[in-house]
Amino acid sequence: MTFINNTAKKSTNKILGDNKTDNELKELTDVYIKKISKKYKIYPKKIYYRKMKTKWASCSNNKNITINTLLRYLPEKNIQYVLYHELTHIKEKKHNKRFWGIVSKEFPNYKKMENDLFTYWFLTQQKLD
Repeated sequence: MTFINNTAKKSTNKILGDNKTDNELKELTDVYIKKISKKYKIYPKKIYYRKMKTKWASCSNNKNITINTLLRYLPEKNIQYVLYHELTHIKEKKHNKRFWGIVSKEFPNYKKMENDLFTYWFLTQQKLD
């Protein structure tokens, strides 16, 4: 069984987090982004929110962060991981050894977090179709 098929199958055993409102999601992300920005001196230029078809969030070359509004369905620890991951792209654009070294300082279990996000992706797509 391929990784994608296996992950899709595992998603049937997961439960989505609370369905946060737009304001709740924005408040949560705002608090966490400010905390990480202050701690690591990583500052995004602007934060955008929209439903995205292929990713949880993104970081542009201009240091703008776009957050997928589907994050509202994830547990808070996963939301925090996504935000930290994207803020790390301000320091290191590529998913290289340096990038994962930075990520692992805050999230030593980043590989599990990445796998969980893949599983949650399938779950959110099933629930929203």
